[in-house]
Amino acid sequence: MRELSSKIAARVGVSEAQASGGAALLLKAARDKLGAVTFDQSIGTLPGMAALLASAPRRGGVGKLFGGVASAVGGSRAAMIAAVVGGFGKLGLNTDHAQAFVPVIVEHLRGSLDTATADRLEKLLRA
Repeated sequence: MRELSSKIAARVGVSEAQASGGAALLLKAARDKLGAVTFDQSIGTLPGMAALLASAPRRGGVGKLFGGVASAVGGSRAAMIAAVVGGFGKLGLNTDHAQAFVPVIVEHLRGSLDTATADRLEKLLRA
């Protein structure tokens, strides 16, 4: 997944650490939306994916609080957005960066996934 981080860094104009952390946050959000079992059986099997996911910033502060409150009232989408926004903030990035990461991630992973899984991942990341 180092190649993915390098592509994001080059195209979006962020550091490789920011690229890696941001990609991890977005893919963790996709894992949450897709379901751990389904994600782990398809996307999670890609070489380096486990290490990439482990590089995501830990939740904390306002994002953690908002995510916890949103989850308690059934707002899983709101909790996911709070986690991504909070994590990107910890990396010194914003929501524009998150949106710029998505096409690079999808393009990079599309060649390693079957068409249906790649299409589903793209839909999850763009939602």
